[in-house]
Amino acid sequence: CPDWSPVLSGIALSWLMCLGAPHAEFSGDPGLHQFVSKNKEFAIRIKADLLVLNGLVVSICWESCFNQIQAGLQTYSGYLSHIHQILTTYADKVLNVQLDISNLSHNIQQQMEESSLTSVVYPQAENEPRFVEVQREIGSYLVLCKLQKFMDMIFRALRHCST
Repeated sequence: CPDWSPVLSGIALSWLMCLGAPHAEFSGDPGLHQFVSKNKEFAIRIKADLLVLNGLVVSICWESCFNQIQAGLQTYSGYLSHIHQILTTYADKVLNVQLDISNLSHNIQQQMEESSLTSVVYPQAENEPRFVEVQREIGSYLVLCKLQKFMDMIFRALRHCST
C-alpha cells in the first residue's frame, strides 16, 4: 500500500497558500471597486427586467396554450358526437368521454375568465368528418387514438403551467 501522506500534505499546504492570497475585489484599488459595483448594479437591473419579462411571457404562454386546448377540445367534441353514432356498441363510453371533454373545456374556460386571460371562441364545427362508409369505424378509432394523444399533451401542458 503506497504512502500518500506526502502527497496529501502537499495538497493541503498549497490549498492553505491559496487561501492566503488576496482577492482582486479586496485590493484597495478604487477603480476596481467602482467597476465591480457598477457591474453588480447592472446585473441586478438586468435580473429585475428578466423577472418582469418572464412574468409576461408566462401570461402570454398560458393564454395561447389554453386557447389551443379549448380549440382542440371543441374539435374533438364535435367528432365524438359523430363517433357516438358510428360506434353504437361503445355509445355509452363515447358519450362519457364527450361529457368529460365538455366539462374539462368548461373548467378551462372558467379558469381563463377568473385569471382575466383573453379567450378565443371558435365557431362550432358543422361538417361531419368525411369518412367513406367502409372506413367509418377505422376512422373513428383513429380519431379516438389521436384524442388520447391530445389528452396526454393537455395533461403535460397543464402540469407545466402549474409549476
